[in-house]
Amino acid sequence: MPVEFHLPQFGLSLAMMKPLLFVALLSLNAVEVLSGEYRAVTIETGQRRIFRVPNLETITGSSGRCVEEGLDGETMEAIWIEASCEGVRTSMVWKKDGTRMHVMACAEDVETRTSAQLKLRQQVQKEVKAHKSVTACVRNGRVEVWGWVKSEEEMATFTALEKKHRDTVKSFVEVVVAEQ
Repeated sequence: MPVEFHLPQFGLSLAMMKPLLFVALLSLNAVEVLSGEYRAVTIETGQRRIFRVPNLETITGSSGRCVEEGLDGETMEAIWIEASCEGVRTSMVWKKDGTRMHVMACAEDVETRTSAQLKLRQQVQKEVKAHKSVTACVRNGRVEVWGWVKSEEEMATFTALEKKHRDTVKSFVEVVVAEQ
């Protein structure tokens, strides 16, 4: 049986406060607003991240055991992504106007990554920061870079990054071909 908390002095229960908390987080910029066609994010196991999507209709993704996504039930314009184990997952966010966004989440296991791997991932993440469609995460005992770029020129950046870090960084970045 769920426990209800009440703040009688304000006439509010916990259930009534959830939407208010979400609005407060939005106003503090704690919730990232997704824009563009492609977004890649790193998430740690045990973590849930919420993203605001203006004109959100639904979110879809293939089934998986490590990374899951869903609509935030408290608001009509937010999604959540949660990681239970190391993995990569791409979700499609559909907007009311028929457009879609591809959101890739790379989940890293905080229990198995080393401090050296975390430090390298943070360094690589700084190097790819200009590309919101690309993210770095620790998987398979190395730093992996996942996401999308729109040209071979941009792809050269990630090929060079992989060469720079030899066996410690592996790129899975793909060039996106525009739909006709």
